[in-house]
Amino acid sequence: MKTVVHGYGVDMDWMKVLADSLGGNLENGRITCHPAVMEGILYGCQINQDLSAFFQDVTYHQDINYQLRNTDDDFVGIYFNLTEGEAVQLMDNVQKPVGRWAYNVAVMDSTLPGDYLVKSGSKTYSISIFIRKMALRQNLQKIPNFEELKEALFDVAQNTLIRFERMSNQAWFLMNELRKTGFGHPLFNTYLTGTVYGLMADYLDQVLHQEIILDRVSQEDIIGIMTSQSALIAAMNGTFPGIEALASSVNMSETKYKQLFKKITGATANAFFLTNKLDTAKEMLDSGKHTIAEVAEAFAFFDASHFIEQFKKTYGFTPKEYLTLL
Repeated sequence: MKTVVHGYGVDMDWMKVLADSLGGNLENGRITCHPAVMEGILYGCQINQDLSAFFQDVTYHQDINYQLRNTDDDFVGIYFNLTEGEAVQLMDNVQKPVGRWAYNVAVMDSTLPGDYLVKSGSKTYSISIFIRKMALRQNLQKIPNFEELKEALFDVAQNTLIRFERMSNQAWFLMNELRKTGFGHPLFNTYLTGTVYGLMADYLDQVLHQEIILDRVSQEDIIGIMTSQSALIAAMNGTFPGIEALASSVNMSETKYKQLFKKITGATANAFFLTNKLDTAKEMLDSGKHTIAEVAEAFAFFDASHFIEQFKKTYGFTPKEYLTLL
């Protein structure tokens, strides 16, 4: 396994460090690596003085552990990741799957370290956006009551910006439209810039409708929530374990656990559990080997009616209607 220690930033001087750590070359914003390590496009672009982006469209031929250790603390990274294969966010041996079929949007304060492990054979298609906190602060002025929040929101002593979630349909569409363009297109830089602005606008629009939870988050807290998420996913075939048990398992008070879980994932623990249960149940339906009643029983719903009700509330159609679309 190759270990790559690096940092990001709005200014692009970090790209030379990343290129050297990968054993590659940097020319005109593009990092070229030895084909034994990876093949494809690694490209950095300064959008404006407060915004930059890093585009990846590569196939890995070697396991790589990226160790993110930023030296700048004045920016926020927003990572849109459609990796297909094995890729995980790694903290203290706790793994959180990321990529196309998992949590594929991460918002990380530059003060937070993080390890990212990607396995050989994985195909990464991603856009990482780096925005100065001051510029982000200006863009968030539309949030109701923002004036009351802004001092604490960007004060590292009171709050840490972090979120793991799934990208919207609009973000997915923007990413795929850029993929169709191709790096060799003469207007690729223009399309990439438009995509970055589109992704930022879409994300900020979502933030306007989300509850902002102020809380200082340590790496230990993140590990605790990641561990809890893994436990909830492992328990999908049963009933919800309950907040008391979940909080106790990671040595948090119930209040702290509920606040941090929603801050980091954007959902309550119960909603996270149900969403993943339904997503996996939907995959079971996809196989065509099981009836609706069998799937409801496999995932410990009260009965088929309860499963149908929750399914429709989440996806907008019943399991039977869904099966006709396959």
